[in-house]
Amino acid sequence: MNGFLRTLVAGLAALCLILVAAGVTVVMRLKSGGAFDPKVLRDLVLSDEEKVWLTKMRERVPEAPPVQRQPPANEQEMLGHISEMANAAYANQLIAKLKRQQEALDERQAWIDQQYADLQLVKSGGERLQRQLQTQDQQLRERLKQEQDEHARWAAVQVAEKTRLDVLGTVEKARYKDQARLFEAMKDAAWQSLRRFDPREIARYLAFMDDKKAARMLILAQQDPELPGIAPAIHKEMLHQDLERSSSDQLARLAQLYAFMPTEQVLPLLKEAPDQEVADTLKAMAVGGQVKKRAEILEGLRLADSKRELQIRHLLEQDAPADGKAAQ
Repeated sequence: MNGFLRTLVAGLAALCLILVAAGVTVVMRLKSGGAFDPKVLRDLVLSDEEKVWLTKMRERVPEAPPVQRQPPANEQEMLGHISEMANAAYANQLIAKLKRQQEALDERQAWIDQQYADLQLVKSGGERLQRQLQTQDQQLRERLKQEQDEHARWAAVQVAEKTRLDVLGTVEKARYKDQARLFEAMKDAAWQSLRRFDPREIARYLAFMDDKKAARMLILAQQDPELPGIAPAIHKEMLHQDLERSSSDQLARLAQLYAFMPTEQVLPLLKEAPDQEVADTLKAMAVGGQVKKRAEILEGLRLADSKRELQIRHLLEQDAPADGKAAQ
């Protein structure tokens, strides 16, 4: 047993010696290969930030050692030292003052820049508003021109329609007159034919008949049992009809229509009209306050026919005193 232990201990001791020898050999080889160099060890231990910091610390310029002020040897040096300190304090105050002034100037410049930016913004807004107003004004002018053109066309159509109705009215009046003479010849039997028309047509026929015979037709209308309300209707239509189309209302309407028409379109309509009718129309235009349009028409008449223009002016001057007396 003791022999076994001795053998085991000896074996373990030999193994330890072998391991130590191997370790020493490895260390020597690593050392000879530069594995234990301080730089290599630092690379293994330190991080990248620490390496950079160490590099900067090695490369920095060494600071100058603080200058130790020697106490002044005499009074002259003391005064010089005090003067240097006073100058340094004044310089520091001046620098501080300049810094404050510069800060104030910077603030002032910033305020000016802000005001300039605000002014530019207001200017751009004003220009945009001006463009909008110009656009609206142009649109309003175009709309007004369109309305004026539409009024002129409408007035021209109305005048043309009135002229057409006047022509038709002349033909119709001739037809009514011929038919009225036939009804007069039929005497009382004419009512049997007239009763088939509406009250407006009957009133027109009666207007062209002899007064006594027309009165006889009204009596027969009142006596007609099948048409009890025909007589009042005929009477009402006779009060409203204007077969000659020469009332003041017609002239006023015509003058109002001419106000919407250009002068060059009005002059051809007055070319074939009687002088008295032209004078009455111009008079109605003056009453309606259309003085400018009236002057333009008179000027156009003068350029077309000066003699006719003088005659129309003479008629206007004749009507003026009569109007003045009527007003009085």
